[in-house]
Amino acid sequence: MTVDAKKLVARLLRLTKSVEALEKSIAYAFVSINGYDTSSSAFLKDYFGDLDYSIAQKVEKIIDESGNPLSIYALVEIFELLLPKEIKKENGMVYTPTEIKDYIIGKTLSADNIPTVCDPACGCGSFLLSAAEFIKKVHGISYSEIFDKYIFGVDIVEHNVEKCRVLFNLLAAANNETLDSDLNIKAGSSLSLVWNNEFKNYPKGGFDAIVGNPPYVRSRNITDEVRKEMYKWRTAKIGNADLYIPFYELGVELLSERGKLGYISPNTFIQSVNGRGLRHYLLESGFGISILDFRDTQMFKNVTSYTCIAIIDKSNQDGVIRYALLNGKHSLSDYSFTEYKKGSFTGYAPWRMSEKEIDLTIRKIEGAGVKLDSYRIRNGLATLKNDIYFFMPAGDDENYFYRLYNGITYPIEKAICIDVAKPNIIKTENELIEKMEKAIFPYNKNGNSFTVIDENTMLADYPCAYNFLVSIKNKLLQRDKGNGKYAAWYAYGRTQGMANFGAKLLIPYIADMPIAVLSLEDAVLFYCGYAVFSDDVDELIILKKFLESKVFWYYIEHTSKPYAKGYMSFAKNYIKSFGMPKLDATQKQQLLTIEGKEELDTYIQTLYGIAI
Repeated sequence: MTVDAKKLVARLLRLTKSVEALEKSIAYAFVSINGYDTSSSAFLKDYFGDLDYSIAQKVEKIIDESGNPLSIYALVEIFELLLPKEIKKENGMVYTPTEIKDYIIGKTLSADNIPTVCDPACGCGSFLLSAAEFIKKVHGISYSEIFDKYIFGVDIVEHNVEKCRVLFNLLAAANNETLDSDLNIKAGSSLSLVWNNEFKNYPKGGFDAIVGNPPYVRSRNITDEVRKEMYKWRTAKIGNADLYIPFYELGVELLSERGKLGYISPNTFIQSVNGRGLRHYLLESGFGISILDFRDTQMFKNVTSYTCIAIIDKSNQDGVIRYALLNGKHSLSDYSFTEYKKGSFTGYAPWRMSEKEIDLTIRKIEGAGVKLDSYRIRNGLATLKNDIYFFMPAGDDENYFYRLYNGITYPIEKAICIDVAKPNIIKTENELIEKMEKAIFPYNKNGNSFTVIDENTMLADYPCAYNFLVSIKNKLLQRDKGNGKYAAWYAYGRTQGMANFGAKLLIPYIADMPIAVLSLEDAVLFYCGYAVFSDDVDELIILKKFLESKVFWYYIEHTSKPYAKGYMSFAKNYIKSFGMPKLDATQKQQLLTIEGKEELDTYIQTLYGIAI
């Protein structure tokens, strides 16, 4: 669009707090500026019946001053920007760029027959407007017939559905047409609708095309009510599925036997643990799938997202997944597919896909010998309130550490504290020493088992630590939404990580470079990261060199989950299959001897027989 919608909306919102009045005035400005005749539309006459002309005139003036006429899609974007932030966040709504929408429409709608098209999370109807224009252009029928027989949509927000009706009627008016009032647009939850009972012209056998931008709502932000609806779908029953995942299953089930689905969605299902149900479902279906993966290239304005376009062809039973990596590219024409047969992936395993040469290198690395998963890889401590238990002392004396919390200095008995490291903020062994923290550790150790110190003992032996915890007891009681069941109210939220004593390599959750920090102090525990354990210090030193090598980073860049600014996930699920060559005594000694980074990287590549 030529109008800067965000700046325009910011100016318009200064006119009135009534979003409804603004929307009506903006729609009227669209008609007025473009000179469209709406006199024959009963719907638009009624819609504009209570228009506040004083606001409408100001709106039209502001839009005129922008220097550009409004298009129907500029109107859609403005409408979506006017939605309150909380509604957009709760329902995972983001505006789809025109080039992505056009690509999906072009790949899913047929030119051979007039397609029935549905968007099960239609928002303000952007995809459906594009579909209607496609049908009009290719098949030459009226908008009245198109919206009556071929366009269907559902959105959970009633106000969005009303805006769809407005926009559809405005599109018709812009082409000197009028629409019947009873459009195939419904308000409701797509995941729980009985679809064939909802629409007067529901197509027998299913839709020819399912298109859209399913809701971007992370699992942790999903309401209990919506989660119950999700559990009706097999793809959402495994793990903590994000909301977009069952929309894939819904879309496929709504398709006709020869239909096609086209979504722009998060790309996490390709490898993530919570996407394994969807991967399994798609593999079982055997349908042809094409994926354009943008990885960490940001395709949505003002929204941090990691997305892909997925096209599922139900008429194609070849079971081939066609994959193209578009990371760093914004053109939807500059790509070539790498093909993977159904047997390339098994069960619920991640889909590791890239370009052919990269795939061969990754297979060499994974098949090199000993996988990282053969070592003990452990998660760190999980208190569910790290800022309460972990601290950097502001000072100390013989018996106490002094910690600053909310502007108050508290003495904490040294006897109840342990050393704790945070791999997410540590890159070197020197930083491990400099950034070592203390943890209030209210546990008795007996071998590798731990029991929480009882409250009477806490009060008698560690009164300062106890009084500090009492002062913020309410915060501790709010963990797990107040439903946590702990051995004591001051116990850690989880018992994991307490036995992680011994020599280890500390690895962050995410990083923008390969990091493995050697910790030889047995008593140091850690949080916000992982650790790889071995009783052989030389083995850990060699392992560190592999995990900080160019080969390991190459592996991570092509198999792991990306984050903003070049950061990658080091989660166990992504690093466990990294393979390291079996070494003879000479090779081990060589690795222990080499210190220079460049020389070390070159030597490690020769051990794999690769050049990257």
